[in-house]
Amino acid sequence: MRLSGLSSGLDIDQMMKDLMKAERMPVNKLEKKKTELGWKMDQYREMNLKLRALHTSMFDSIMRASSMQRRSVLSSNEAIITATASSNVGNTSFTINEVKQLATSTTAIGGSISKTNGQSDSVTSKTLLKDIATNDMEWIVGKRTREAVQVDENHSIKLKEPLADGVKHILIQGQAYEIVSDQAGELGRNQVAMDDSGRLTFHEDVTLSSQVQVEYIAGVEDEEKAQRFTFNSLSVMANENGDYNTTSFYFSENDSIQSVVTTMNQSKANVTAFFDEHQKTFVLTSKSTGTFNRDEKELTFGGSLFTSTFGLHEVKNGQNAQFTLNGLETERRENIFSVSGMTITLKDTTNQAITLTASTDVDSIYKTITSFVNEYNELIDFMNGKVNERYYRDYDPLTDEERDSLSEAEAKRWDERAQSGLLRNDSLLQTSLNQLRSSLYKPISTGGAFTHLSQIGITTTRDYADGGKLEINEDKLRQAIENDPEAIFTLFNGNQETEGLAQSMRRDLQRSMSSIARRAGGSEGFHEAHQFTIGQQTRTIDQQLSNFERRLEQKEARYWRQFTAMERAMQMANQQSESLFNLLYN
Repeated sequence: MRLSGLSSGLDIDQMMKDLMKAERMPVNKLEKKKTELGWKMDQYREMNLKLRALHTSMFDSIMRASSMQRRSVLSSNEAIITATASSNVGNTSFTINEVKQLATSTTAIGGSISKTNGQSDSVTSKTLLKDIATNDMEWIVGKRTREAVQVDENHSIKLKEPLADGVKHILIQGQAYEIVSDQAGELGRNQVAMDDSGRLTFHEDVTLSSQVQVEYIAGVEDEEKAQRFTFNSLSVMANENGDYNTTSFYFSENDSIQSVVTTMNQSKANVTAFFDEHQKTFVLTSKSTGTFNRDEKELTFGGSLFTSTFGLHEVKNGQNAQFTLNGLETERRENIFSVSGMTITLKDTTNQAITLTASTDVDSIYKTITSFVNEYNELIDFMNGKVNERYYRDYDPLTDEERDSLSEAEAKRWDERAQSGLLRNDSLLQTSLNQLRSSLYKPISTGGAFTHLSQIGITTTRDYADGGKLEINEDKLRQAIENDPEAIFTLFNGNQETEGLAQSMRRDLQRSMSSIARRAGGSEGFHEAHQFTIGQQTRTIDQQLSNFERRLEQKEARYWRQFTAMERAMQMANQQSESLFNLLYN
C-alpha cells in the first residue's frame, strides 16, 4: 500500500515523476540511439534500392545486343510492305518486285439457318439449338458430366456414372475417343475399349497423365432432368501430309447459337467462329493463314449440327502469299515471315518494286545510351547528396513526451533535421562512389575502335560540384553510333578476352550492394537482425533497455517504500503529538 502525502502534505506523485524522469535519462538516450539507427538503416536500404535499379537497368539496356545493335528498316512504300531487322542483320537490302497475292485463311460458310417451323427471320444468336434442329439431328438423352479421373497402371479409367444409351464417344482432355467393346478387335489410337463393368482402356501408345479431365453424357433415371445432346467434330489440316487435328464437342439442345460460337472460339481448334444475323449464317475461319493442300478441304466437319443444321459444306481453302523477292518467285503461308534476320510484313498486293533497306537505328541506340547516362547521373546525384548532406548535432530524435509538446508542423521539421546528414562522409558510400567513377573512367582494351567513353562523346562535367556526373556530346555520340555500333557495344560489354565498362560497373555495384547489406540488411541474404551490423547494434540496445527498465522498476519501488515509510513515521509522530496535546490540556 502506497501513502501519497496524506501526513506530510507533500506532492509525492509529482516528486516521483521528477525523480524517475531524471533516472530515465540514460534510457531516453538509448531509445534515441535506437531510433537513429533505424533511420540510418532505412537510408542505407534506400541507397541499395537505387544501386539495384541501375544494376538491373544496365542489364536490360546497354548490355543487350538487341538494344545496342538495333537495326531499322526503311521501306520505299510502307503502305504495302514494312519490315523490322534483328541486331545481327548487316546494312543489307531486299527488293520485292511483285506481290501477286496475300496469304488468306481457310473459311467455311454455312447455309441460311431456319427454325423448325421454317421461319428464318426470327433466328438470332440467342436462338436455342432445339429450335433450329433439323429432322436428321442425332440426339443422345442424358446429362453432361465433367470429372477428373485417375488413370491406373493398366492404362484404364473408371467413370463415376454409367454412360447414356447411344453414347459412342467420350472426350478426354478435349479429344474424342470412340468407344468400342473388348471383342471389337484390335484397338486403334483414337479408340477406347469398354468392358462389361464400364471400365475404359486406352491404346498402349496413347500418352496420358496420372489424372485426366473427362466429358461424357451419363444416363439419368429421372426423365425430367434429362436433356438431349448432339456430338460434333471439327478437323483442321495440320501439315503437308494431309493429317488433321480434330476437336470434338457435346452441345445441349438448350445451348444457344452464341454458346456454340463461344465454345468453339475458346477451344483448341484454332478457329474463329461467328454468327451473322443478317444472313442467318454460321461462319468458321481458321486462325492460321495459307494452305497445305489445294486439292483437299482444310476444314472438315462431323455431326448433324455442323453438316445439316449449320450447313457447313462450302469450304474455301486459304491461299499462300505469293511474291517475287530479289527476282525469285516464292511463297509463304503467312503474310509475316523472316528472311535472313529481316521480318517482312506484306500488307497489300502490288506490281511496284519495293526496296527494304536495313541500317543502324541511331535514334534507338542513342536513346538507350542517354537513358543509361541519365540513370547514372541520378544515382551519383543521390549518393553525393547523402554524403554531403548537412548534419544537425543539436537535433536528436524526439521522445514521445517531447513530441507531444510540439505541434505537428514543428515535429515534422524537427524530424527532417534529425534525419539529415546521418550518412554524411560515410566511408562505405564514399568507397562505392569512387568505384563507380573509376569503372567508367578507365580505358578498355577490347581491340575495337573505341577504348574510352570520351571517344564516343561521353565525358564528366567540368563543374566539380557535380561530383563526377556525365554529359553527352550528341553529335559525337550519334556519329560514333552510325560509324561503328558494334565497337560501342564491345566498349560496354567487352569480349571473350576483356571485360567491358558495363560488366566492370555492374560488378562494382554488386560489391557495394553486398557491403551495404552487411551493414543494414534487407537484401543479399542478410535479413535477420543478427546477420548485419545495425541489426546487431539494435539488439544490443534492446537488451540494455530491457535491463534499464528492470532496474528502473526496482528503483521506483524502492523510492515508494521510502516515501511510504516516511509517511507512516510522520503519521505516528502526528498521532503522538495529538495524544500529548490532549493530556496537557484535558
